[in-house]
Amino acid sequence: MIPAIARLEATAVLRARWFLAALALSAGMVGFFVLVSVRESSVLGFTGFGRVMGGVVQASLLLLPLLATFSTAQAITASQQTGVLEWYLSYPNSRGRCFWSLFLPRLAAVALPVVGAVLALACGAAVLGEPVDPALLGVFTAVLLGQGTCFASLGMLASAVSRSPEQALLRGLVVWVACAVLVDFVILGLLLQWDVEPRVVFALAGLNPMQAGRIGVLAAVEPEMTALGPVGAWAVRTLGARVVVAYGLGWPFAVGALALAWARAAFERRDVV
Repeated sequence: MIPAIARLEATAVLRARWFLAALALSAGMVGFFVLVSVRESSVLGFTGFGRVMGGVVQASLLLLPLLATFSTAQAITASQQTGVLEWYLSYPNSRGRCFWSLFLPRLAAVALPVVGAVLALACGAAVLGEPVDPALLGVFTAVLLGQGTCFASLGMLASAVSRSPEQALLRGLVVWVACAVLVDFVILGLLLQWDVEPRVVFALAGLNPMQAGRIGVLAAVEPEMTALGPVGAWAVRTLGARVVVAYGLGWPFAVGALALAWARAAFERRDVV
């Protein structure tokens, strides 16, 4: 029964405007970075597939979590409000089946366009004779899938613990803003205002899954890049580039798994009538 419900949800997702926005953003982002790499690479020193893809993935680390959070933040509450969830459960379906049918199509709709754009750019680079490192391509793909899974799961958690679609959307926005903006300002404030041990501040920064993915990408492209920033530079110097890349890949998946388990537990206890 899962495929039947999932097909219904996938059809609804494909008709949604945010899915078309995800496709347009993926295509536009790749085109922008290709144009910049062609025009400015000789000036900035950013040449080769790895550097171009690093820019694409860095931009994706801001946009993909936003789309993933918003795509799932209203999945449960909106379905409950419209009576769709009650209709699903009126058939011999468990709550677990309904939960996964609500989650998986939205995750695929958010993550696959971005990952597809990265793979298409890699194929284009190979056709044009640019060397493409399969290991680096694998890191980029895994980072994007990890970010999509993490923030789609956080959005699902926001939806599972909220009473209305508006409340769930607001909570999802708070999560994204906290990871994208507020955490960096808090860290800077701790460094500037209080005598906090740097390793404590850097460890707090590493708890942010978006920051972990960003550092992992930069460490994979070029561990000596100044774009790593203080947190990334400290992590690479202290732990090594391989450990940092592994952490950037694994931590978002771990956060997503915890959020998804919490969301499913809340959904199992939720009154859907």
